[in-house]
Amino acid sequence: MALNRSTLENYVLLMDYVLKMRNTDFKTKTFLKKIRPFCATTYLSDKIFFCRVRGSKTGICVKRDNNSFTVTQTGNVHEFIFYTDSTKLFLQKLLKHNLLIP
Repeated sequence: MALNRSTLENYVLLMDYVLKMRNTDFKTKTFLKKIRPFCATTYLSDKIFFCRVRGSKTGICVKRDNNSFTVTQTGNVHEFIFYTDSTKLFLQKLLKHNLLIP
Protein backbone atom coordinates (compact mmCIF):
# COMPACT_ATOMS: atom_id res chain seq x y z
CA MET A 1 0.00 0.00 0.00
CA ALA A 2 1.24 3.48 -0.87
CA LEU A 3 2.36 5.91 1.82
CA ASN A 4 0.17 8.65 0.33
CA ARG A 5 -3.33 7.29 -0.10
CA SER A 6 -6.04 9.07 -2.02
CA THR A 7 -9.12 10.46 -0.28
CA LEU A 8 -11.25 7.67 -1.70
CA GLU A 9 -8.82 5.01 -0.42
CA ASN A 10 -8.95 6.51 3.09
CA TYR A 11 -12.76 6.63 2.93
CA VAL A 12 -13.06 2.98 1.83
CA LEU A 13 -10.52 1.85 4.44
CA LEU A 14 -12.48 3.72 7.12
CA MET A 15 -15.74 2.01 6.06
CA ASP A 16 -14.01 -1.39 6.12
CA TYR A 17 -12.53 -0.63 9.55
CA VAL A 18 -15.95 0.34 10.94
CA LEU A 19 -17.45 -2.95 9.73
CA LYS A 20 -14.75 -4.91 11.61
CA MET A 21 -14.97 -2.72 14.73
CA ARG A 22 -16.58 -3.99 17.93
CA ASN A 23 -19.19 -1.97 19.82
CA THR A 24 -17.31 -0.03 22.48
CA ASP A 25 -18.23 2.84 24.76
CA PHE A 26 -17.43 6.21 23.26
CA LYS A 27 -14.35 7.89 24.68
CA THR A 28 -13.11 10.92 22.75
CA LYS A 29 -9.36 10.23 22.91
CA THR A 30 -9.78 6.55 21.99
CA PHE A 31 -12.13 7.49 19.14
CA LEU A 32 -9.63 9.97 17.72
CA LYS A 33 -6.78 7.43 17.94
CA LYS A 34 -8.86 4.85 16.05
CA ILE A 35 -9.80 7.11 13.14
CA ARG A 36 -6.53 9.06 12.90
CA PRO A 37 -5.03 6.78 10.17
CA PHE A 38 -8.00 7.61 7.91
CA CYS A 39 -9.05 11.07 9.12
CA ALA A 40 -7.21 14.24 10.04
CA THR A 41 -8.36 15.33 13.50
CA THR A 42 -8.09 18.27 15.85
CA TYR A 43 -9.79 18.71 19.16
CA LEU A 44 -10.21 21.57 21.56
CA SER A 45 -11.35 19.47 24.48
CA ASP A 46 -13.16 16.23 25.13
CA LYS A 47 -16.36 18.06 24.17
CA ILE A 48 -15.53 19.56 20.74
CA PHE A 49 -13.47 18.07 17.93
CA PHE A 50 -13.07 18.35 14.18
CA CYS A 51 -12.36 15.54 11.72
CA ARG A 52 -12.18 15.08 7.97
CA VAL A 53 -11.18 12.21 5.73
CA ARG A 54 -7.49 12.66 4.93
CA GLY A 55 -7.09 14.45 1.60
CA SER A 56 -10.59 15.93 1.71
CA LYS A 57 -11.23 19.64 2.03
CA THR A 58 -14.54 19.37 3.87
CA GLY A 59 -14.95 18.01 7.36
CA ILE A 60 -17.23 17.96 10.35
CA CYS A 61 -17.27 19.63 13.73
CA VAL A 62 -18.59 17.41 16.52
CA LYS A 63 -19.83 18.74 19.85
CA ARG A 64 -20.25 16.03 22.44
CA ASP A 65 -23.02 16.35 25.01
CA ASN A 66 -23.95 13.95 27.80
CA ASN A 67 -25.95 11.54 25.65
CA SER A 68 -25.72 12.93 22.11
CA PHE A 69 -23.46 14.35 19.43
CA THR A 70 -24.20 17.54 17.50
CA VAL A 71 -22.51 17.34 14.10
CA THR A 72 -22.07 20.32 11.78
CA GLN A 73 -20.57 19.88 8.34
CA THR A 74 -18.08 22.55 7.33
CA GLY A 75 -19.69 25.12 5.08
CA ASN A 76 -23.24 23.99 5.86
CA VAL A 77 -25.67 25.41 8.34
CA HIS A 78 -27.37 22.07 8.99
CA GLU A 79 -26.88 20.34 12.31
CA PHE A 80 -27.32 16.63 12.87
CA ILE A 81 -27.97 15.24 16.34
CA PHE A 82 -27.16 11.58 17.01
CA TYR A 83 -28.01 9.77 20.25
CA THR A 84 -25.57 6.94 20.87
CA ASP A 85 -22.92 5.83 23.34
CA SER A 86 -21.01 3.56 20.99
CA THR A 87 -18.04 4.45 18.81
CA LYS A 88 -19.08 2.02 16.08
CA LEU A 89 -22.69 3.23 15.93
CA PHE A 90 -21.58 6.86 15.84
CA LEU A 91 -19.21 6.22 12.92
CA GLN A 92 -21.89 4.20 11.10
CA LYS A 93 -24.30 7.12 11.43
CA LEU A 94 -21.70 9.57 10.10
CA LEU A 95 -21.05 7.33 7.08
CA LYS A 96 -24.76 6.63 6.52
CA HIS A 97 -25.60 10.34 6.41
CA ASN A 98 -22.62 11.07 4.10
CA LEU A 99 -21.08 13.45 6.62
CA LEU A 100 -17.60 12.10 5.93
CA ILE A 101 -17.60 12.47 2.17
CA PRO A 102 -14.27 12.30 0.38
